[in-house]
Amino acid sequence: MRPFRHAFSAPFLAGFLLLPLLLRPAAMEGILVDKIAATVNEEIITLHDIERAVALFPVERRADEGEDDLYFRVLNDLVTYKVIALEYGDEFVPDEEDVEAVQTRILQKAGSLEALQATLGRFAMSWADFQAFLREIVLYEKVLREKFPMELIIPFEEIEKFYQGVYLPSHRQIGLEPLSLVEMTPQIEAYLRRQRNERRLNDWLGDLRSATRIEIKLRSPQ
Repeated sequence: MRPFRHAFSAPFLAGFLLLPLLLRPAAMEGILVDKIAATVNEEIITLHDIERAVALFPVERRADEGEDDLYFRVLNDLVTYKVIALEYGDEFVPDEEDVEAVQTRILQKAGSLEALQATLGRFAMSWADFQAFLREIVLYEKVLREKFPMELIIPFEEIEKFYQGVYLPSHRQIGLEPLSLVEMTPQIEAYLRRQRNERRLNDWLGDLRSATRIEIKLRSPQ
């Protein structure tokens, strides 16, 4: 019996051998897009997730903020959203109003529904993909509303102390006529409430993050 011989021509074999090299750029491009930016316990956040969040979420670039700084800030937000999702995903279930509140701000950023759909198309996202991608930020905002209500009571003594110790001296220093304590009470109360909530929120988030295994793989721009 004659030994079996392949009936492939030399050009065919050469093309076959070159095929992996021809396909390599596309494969490498996919790897770059899906580069892991951070891990939160066993969950991953990719560079593609950051790109989508920058394009879709109601986040704006700060003055003099470079692209690297913006990406790192958004990554930090995504890590926080995932920490909250892992901790409270079974306890809190967002409803339609929660989802709509976030979607409305995203639509305002996009400018129109057509512009939003164009952005989704650029990322090859269906409306279902979009809703799934919003889940963690929607959950995060719901948890914050439940745990840090803005109805926090500020004692009048604190308002008066701020008025006498901060508001009046600052206005006198720059030569402006100060408003009365009665006129300024609502503004000072809102300011102190926001400050107190921010401190409580930062302490709470710090405790949650410290109890979670977080690894940031992107290099900080600082």
